[in-house]
Amino acid sequence: MANNKEKNISITLDVKDVAEKIGEVCLECYGVVGLSNGNIKTLKILTKENLSEGVFIKKDKDHFIIDIHLICAYGVKVTEIVNEVSKRIFYILRKKYGELFSKVNVYVDDLREF
Repeated sequence: MANNKEKNISITLDVKDVAEKIGEVCLECYGVVGLSNGNIKTLKILTKENLSEGVFIKKDKDHFIIDIHLICAYGVKVTEIVNEVSKRIFYILRKKYGELFSKVNVYVDDLREF
């Protein structure tokens, strides 16, 4: 018979690696033109070298919250893009880290021609 005792598990999280992976997953989604820096005054499309600047990871008690800033294609249904990005990010994070991430917020900062 198995003994079910609670165990403390320590996980080391490299925020930059997680943010870069999230950025790559976002770019694979249909309708995403790119990630933005989240600053409306100096809005720019981020390159692969700085994708992590469009992903913000915050700690909330025992979990992490992800904020993603996107630039979407003009003429594509924005709600569908946001739902797809959110679902994919949750899937990737849950698969790798379990229940460590509790929420994914997706912000659309601009619409551009695809």
